[in-house]
Order: sequence, then C-alpha cells, then structure tokens
Amino acid sequence: MREQLVAWAGDCVVRGDVALDEGRISDQVNQAELLTFFGASLESLEDGHRVEVDELEVGRHELHLIEVEGHRGDPARRLRTVPERVRMRVGPFEVNGCLHRAPNAAPLASLARWMRFVPMTEVEFRLAGREAAPTKMDVVLVNREHISRAEALAAKAAAAGTGADAAG
Repeated sequence: MREQLVAWAGDCVVRGDVALDEGRISDQVNQAELLTFFGASLESLEDGHRVEVDELEVGRHELHLIEVEGHRGDPARRLRTVPERVRMRVGPFEVNGCLHRAPNAAPLASLARWMRFVPMTEVEFRLAGREAAPTKMDVVLVNREHISRAEALAAKAAAAGTGADAAG
C-alpha cells in the first residue's frame, strides 16, 4: 500500500507516495536504509523552486524530519510515557514539541532510547533564523543523527520558577 509522505531534508521538502505496511511509520523508517518516493516532488527550502520526478530513492540519513499522519501501530506495544516539552536544533530546523519518556526516566532520556528516528508530538518547526510562521504537526519523527542541541523546557521553566520563589 502506498501513502503520501512528507519529509524534510537539510535543503528541501520531499513529497511523494511511499510503500508502507500497516505498522508504525517509525518502525519502517528505522529499519529501511532507503525510502522510495513515487511521483515525488522536491521543493527547495532556499528559493522554493520545485522539481518533480517519477521515482526517487532517498537515504534515511538524508532526512531530518518526517511528518506522520495516523499509523499509531499496535496498542499492545505502547508503553506508558510522560510528555516532556523540548526545544531542539535538528540540522537547519528549530523544533519545539514533546518527547515522550518513561515516568521515572531522566529528562531527554528518550533521545538515547529510540533508534534513529524519535517521535515527537505537538510539534512546531521552522528553518532556524527565519521569521516565517512555523509548520505545526501533531506528530513528527526526528532523525537523532541531525540533532545538534536539545533542551528540556519544563526543567528550565521549573528551575527559573524556583529561583523567583526563593527571591520573593
């Protein structure tokens, strides 16, 4: 079965149909070295020009973010987690959203636990340094190989709040 997939590389957005099975997209992209996009279009992040091709193979390592619609996978495989608001730099992108970790795990622990692509929810992302409105998605897969900075926002806010309370 082919489904429309949108993925963000360092210099373009790739759109096209990708052969997917019934499982979670994260499992499939973590296992595949190449994703084949059929009826693909590539849109430059620099100037917006588009190129269309019938078939395009993209190495998993070239992708920074993958938009996810549906495909929650087998409910029996889900673990209980808590959301953790984070801000990250992923290649040329500023990404804000929630990582999910075990309730007793350290902040940002999910970045070490998952394979190559880490799921995030309630996501906003944009090209770093640009004032354009962010892209908003319910779920995005983030390629850990391209994360250059990550910080937990809740811990930072809690620490700032503690200092203010102590001063007052």
